[in-house]
Amino acid sequence: MKKLAYFSLRLRIAGFIFIGTLIFSSIILYMTYQYVNNTLTDSLIEQGHIVAANIAEIAAEKIIEEDLVELKAIIEKHKYYSNIEYILIENFNGQIETDTYNGETPTEIQVGHPETDFSEDPGYGMKLIPVTSQNMRIYDIKQAIKEGLLGFVRVGMKKSFVDQKIKETIIYLSIVFLIGTFLAITLTIFIITLQFSRPIAHLTDMAYKISMGDFNKPVRVPVKNEIGFLAEAIERMRESLKSSIERLKSR
Repeated sequence: MKKLAYFSLRLRIAGFIFIGTLIFSSIILYMTYQYVNNTLTDSLIEQGHIVAANIAEIAAEKIIEEDLVELKAIIEKHKYYSNIEYILIENFNGQIETDTYNGETPTEIQVGHPETDFSEDPGYGMKLIPVTSQNMRIYDIKQAIKEGLLGFVRVGMKKSFVDQKIKETIIYLSIVFLIGTFLAITLTIFIITLQFSRPIAHLTDMAYKISMGDFNKPVRVPVKNEIGFLAEAIERMRESLKSSIERLKSR
C-alpha cells in the first residue's frame, strides 16, 4: 500500500506537469501560428505585388503595340514560381486580354476586383478569392498599368503555400514540445523519487519502527531540504524517547 501511495503521488505530479506543459505549449503554438501566418502572408502578398509591378512595367509597351503574343510570353515567363497560381492581364474595362489559364479562367477569378479602390495605395489592390471549382483560396493582387489607363495585371498567389508552411512549422514544434514534455516528466519523476519519495518512504518506515518501540536504528536522510529537517526532528525525537525509556527502566 505504501509503494502504491508513493507511485500514485508521482503519477499525480507527472499529470500536473503534463497538463501545465500542454497548456503552455498550446499558448506557444497559437502565438507561433499567428506570427508565422501573418509573416508568411505578408511576404507572399509582397512577392505577388513585386511580380505584378514588374510585369506592369514591362507590359505597358506591348499593350500599346497590341502585341498579345509577347504579352503572353511575358506572363508565362513569370508564372513558374511554385506559389503563383495564375497571371492575367485585363484591359481598362476589366476584360481579360490574356492569361496563363489559356482562356479557361475560373469564373470566380474572372469577377476579380469589380470595384477596386486605389485610394490608399494608388495602382495596387488585393483580395482573397475562394476558387471553389479548384478547392483553393487565392490572394488576387491587382496592379494598374499606367494608372489603369492601359489596363491591369493580376497575379494569383496560393494561400495553400502559407498553409503548408504553417502546417510544417506547427508539426515540427509539436514534436519538439512532446519530446521536451516527455524529458521534463522523466527528469521530474527521477528528482522527486530521489529527493522526496524515497526519503519520505524511509521516514515513514522509521516512524513506524519507533512507534513499535524500536529506538536502536538512527534516522538518517542525506538530503539538504525540508525532508532533511524533518529527518533531523524525528532523530531528535527518537533519541529523546530512547533516553526517557531508559531512565524509566533504570528507576
